Amino acid sequence: MRNFIHTSESVTRGHPDKLCDLISDTVVDAFLAAETPAPVNAECALASGIAFLAVRCAGDPKTDLAALVRRSIAEAGYTGPGFNADSCTIMTSVSKDLSFIGHGPGDPLHVQHSATVFGYACRHTAELMPLPIVAAHRLTRALEAARADGRDHLSPDGQSQVAVEFRDRRPARLHNIGLTVAVDGRTQIPARDIEEDLRETVIVPALQGLGTEADAATRVVIRQVPAGGDGLAGHSGLTGRKSANDGYGGYARQSTAGMSGKDPSRIDRTAAYAARHIAKCIVSQGLSDECEVQLSYCAGEDRPISLEIDSFGTGRYPDAEISASVFRHFDLTPAAIATRYRLWQLPGERGGRFYADLATYGHMGRTEIDPPWENTSDIIDLTS
Repeated sequence: MRNFIHTSESVTRGHPDKLCDLISDTVVDAFLAAETPAPVNAECALASGIAFLAVRCAGDPKTDLAALVRRSIAEAGYTGPGFNADSCTIMTSVSKDLSFIGHGPGDPLHVQHSATVFGYACRHTAELMPLPIVAAHRLTRALEAARADGRDHLSPDGQSQVAVEFRDRRPARLHNIGLTVAVDGRTQIPARDIEEDLRETVIVPALQGLGTEADAATRVVIRQVPAGGDGLAGHSGLTGRKSANDGYGGYARQSTAGMSGKDPSRIDRTAAYAARHIAKCIVSQGLSDECEVQLSYCAGEDRPISLEIDSFGTGRYPDAEISASVFRHFDLTPAAIATRYRLWQLPGERGGRFYADLATYGHMGRTEIDPPWENTSDIIDLTS
């Protein structure tokens, strides 16, 4: 594909699926920030008035899991009428899983299941991320900021969509911009005034400085739906369902496996970070303007059985040469990846919170929280 239109979406913390991711990663942070980091896998499901948390771990949780759930729900904005952090029902199931023994930090891990993951980088944006997903995340950030600034008529559950027109695989113009917001029916603010306010305080500032602008033909759509059909009153949530939000907005290939709720022993999370770092190193070094990295693992192996590079015709060297160089310079065993990026230690080193900050607005391109896989200041010279 050379000339096309691509759409990406982003959702706020109050979207049920994203709230499940936030809860699950808050649990991961709690287990990894403990005095002795413990392997854990946490999954959450939400429905009207009920939150269910299932945790598999190597030992006893040293924290009040129900309190963590309520804290995350309140953080997402559910503190008023309807679904409420204080009054909702919390159900927890904790399973001590002996198979987790030997999966902690420093253990010589082998891959426990087959997985294929992808990493991507390009020159669309300063973050070396695809423009559609960067723009969509900017809009949801601005929408959440507007709500926090006193617009109580807006629900915590919101969504953005951005369609970008590409010419010769380069972003040319913003084709469509969309916001979906839920509005409290008790508000006395006219719908037209709400729309004008969102245009001025969310859309315009969020999209400034992208380098690709809206024009007279760009269509802007703001959908206002009645509160009550949104959030946990309107639909359920489940950990791991928004993988496109977490990665590249569907612009590049990605694993269907979710990343939230998994500790660093899980290769579908850990290797996805390594693949992104490799792709970003390749583009940062000028080896290509665009790069997709594929890593394939098989159960029982400690290294990927395949590493493929696709530079989409932008490479300064043949893709096979770049791939061979990556194999020489990067140790891609699960334990080595976790050690290189300090994946077990980060929650403890950052005051008890790291993975929860990745649960919304994506796991890649997050330079504002400085995850190790985004740091290319000491990148390996792949031309050697």
